[in-house]
Amino acid sequence: MTRAGILTVALAALLATGCAGRLATAGRGGQPFNVVETGIPELQKALADGRVTSRQLVLEYLTRIALYEDQLKAIIIVNPRVLEEAGALDRERRQGRVRGPLHGIPVALKDNIHTTDMPTTGGAVAFEGFRPSYEATLTRHLRAGGAIIIAKTVLTELANWVAGAPTPMPANYSGLAGYGFNPYDPRRDPRAGNDDGRVALATGGSSSGIGTAASFWAANVGTETSGSILSPANQTMLVGIKPTVGRISRYGIIPITADQDTAGPMARTVTDAAFLLGVLEGNGPDPNDPATGRCPLPRDRDYTPHLKRDGLKGARIGIPRAFFYDKTTPPGETTARGVVLS
Repeated sequence: MTRAGILTVALAALLATGCAGRLATAGRGGQPFNVVETGIPELQKALADGRVTSRQLVLEYLTRIALYEDQLKAIIIVNPRVLEEAGALDRERRQGRVRGPLHGIPVALKDNIHTTDMPTTGGAVAFEGFRPSYEATLTRHLRAGGAIIIAKTVLTELANWVAGAPTPMPANYSGLAGYGFNPYDPRRDPRAGNDDGRVALATGGSSSGIGTAASFWAANVGTETSGSILSPANQTMLVGIKPTVGRISRYGIIPITADQDTAGPMARTVTDAAFLLGVLEGNGPDPNDPATGRCPLPRDRDYTPHLKRDGLKGARIGIPRAFFYDKTTPPGETTARGVVLS
């Protein structure tokens, strides 16, 4: 989908519901509901209390996409049926059926994760418009848990598999979508030699945290072989978890290496990441991914009982003073330590 097409879908959804003027801010009873930096527990409570519907949440997020996507370029495609899906989940809630902790909550997927209702491109022009014949196991787990897949995110093309030294692929750049921009400084780099369109503040890669950081959705799913969840989470101030290989099925994810590949949550808080991780795991081993038989599931697929507000009490936090192989002089010493590798 072109950039104009993404904005067209978002705007069309707003216009079709008559919400473009009032920006879909009124929840039940006419009270405003703000999705900006709102966590999953707060969204759960608002839905349970009837202060907002899933459809209204989607409209709030689509409004932000329509306003800011042209600056940030966080999205490859918006789900064209997202309002329909949200309405169906609202009806289930009214009937007393709540599928799980993500019921009616919008999330996004990295565009190397198979979906049958939206293309899966890996950011490659060669795969533009390609629709897989089957969904990734984690996609099915999200749908079964009631999550709304609102969009597919940008990524470093084919998860940074295709371009290495001496001309590495820039983070969150793909031939299909171009550069993604860090919401904390969405400028192009103006410096001579770097002024070829690249970003001023790196986004990390190959997964993208742009949309979650900008409150385009509640959380997103990334994938990692080596650093591709942790790097963008660091650059966009999110919580990223690279699970043990086999904890989340890789079936239906464009692969790099079976020894290291895994999907994982990217979210604004540890609590949000814990909710998403539990849903991504599913109910048991996936016969399509033998590695999933190695990891016992937490009770009720729920990591939140393990969250502790004082979990870092007494912890010592280290501050790196240099890069991995750089020499550095520690505080209180006069001689540099470290080895510079030739």
